[in-house]
This record gives sequence, structure tokens and C-alpha cells, in this order.
Amino acid sequence: MLKLNSAENYEHLCNVKLTKEQYPIAFNNKVAELMEQDLFTTKEEAEKAVSEMEIELELYYHKDYGLFAVESEAVESGTIYSPYSGELCQDADVDC
Repeated sequence: MLKLNSAENYEHLCNVKLTKEQYPIAFNNKVAELMEQDLFTTKEEAEKAVSEMEIELELYYHKDYGLFAVESEAVESGTIYSPYSGELCQDADVDC
């Protein structure tokens, strides 16, 4: 079973910045999310906010499957599933 990294011991990939040009699908989905949550009154404001965001990613390697990255904030929730097997990842504080 895949185990989540602890806050003290994790593998930080980088801070990703979403742009319309490089990541148009993710960028537009994030803009739409912010608009649906009524966090911005105009699409232009939401686009500016998204283009200024930095998203921290953590790396995981699921043996026999492959590598994947997850937003660090999502990992803190403790409910992460392997994109390969669909298994719930084990909490970092639980022994294997």
C-alpha cells in the first residue's frame, strides 16, 4: 500500500504556475472553479489571480505503477488515492 509522506519528510517537486499558454485545460478549470465559488466578479480577475498563484506539488512513486504528483494542500487532507490502482493511500502517521 502506498503511504503518504509526512509534513517533515516529503518530496517537493516545485511551485507550478498555471498559464493559459502552457496549461490551458488546468488554467481554465481553475478559473471556472474560482468563478463558481463566487470568489471573483469577473473572469479577468479570476484569470489574473490564477496566473499569480504558485501551486506546490509533492512527488510519489507507486511501486509497479509509476510516478505521480499531488498538490501539497490536498495531501494535508489525508484522502489521496493512487491514480493507478484507485487505492486509498495510507496516512503518514500509520506504520506499514
